Amino acid sequence: SRLSRSLWMAAQPSASPGETVRLSCRGFGFKFGNSTVWWYRQAAGGSLEWVSYKSSDSTVVEFGQSVNGRATLMWDSSWSELYLSLRDLQPRDSARYFCAVARGQEIQLSFNTNLLGPGPQCQSSGARGCLGSDSQVIVMKSKNLERDGSIGRAACLAKNFNTKTISLEMSSNEVVYEQSTSILTSVGLYDTIKVVNVTKDTELTCTAQFNGITITANTTLPGTILWYNSDTKVEKANMLSVTVLGLRVLLAKSIAFNTLMSIKLFLF
Repeated sequence: SRLSRSLWMAAQPSASPGETVRLSCRGFGFKFGNSTVWWYRQAAGGSLEWVSYKSSDSTVVEFGQSVNGRATLMWDSSWSELYLSLRDLQPRDSARYFCAVARGQEIQLSFNTNLLGPGPQCQSSGARGCLGSDSQVIVMKSKNLERDGSIGRAACLAKNFNTKTISLEMSSNEVVYEQSTSILTSVGLYDTIKVVNVTKDTELTCTAQFNGITITANTTLPGTILWYNSDTKVEKANMLSVTVLGLRVLLAKSIAFNTLMSIKLFLF
């Protein structure tokens, strides 16, 4: 049942820069050895950051860029315990740390702990919408904005979220298109897109908000954003076309970051 799986994370003592610390997480009702699990952390006032990932068959273990080369992931299947070791601690490692386990299309977060300084008291939660290791928020701005005052398009795309309740916020309020409902993909995750009008001088930002978590796109890519007039009678078909194309754009980005990409919204 949904309540038969639970996580508990022991509080850890504070540590100092340069030291090594091991965080432990215990699972009840399942074994870490055959479960998909993550570690996350959240600095004071910051967004949730992915730290590590282990696939359900334990053949894939990955670490976030900020800890790669300094982190080790271990688990004890007999006791269903998961350990994250961090060595050569740095001030940026100061955060609340979470372990997480997949529950269908949800991710259950553990109790959290503090490392390298004080923070909010720990609370437990079974949180929908936690980040997966490949969740992405990407913003693109038309590169054809050479003249001052000219109007172009910008698009924000969110991919691979574990919740359909995703709100995209952009610095421009001139919305051209926004999906009313996120689309469930074949891998059981959700994608959504938003398109706005911008000028050459528009300072463009995009954030994805879901279940109290905010992710900000940190890169603006140049692109060609085309728009076709819409007909409300085929809104459902249009939404599907936008979603499929959004996926293609995001996949292209992950394969070749510098490739010129286009977002074509086929609204007939």
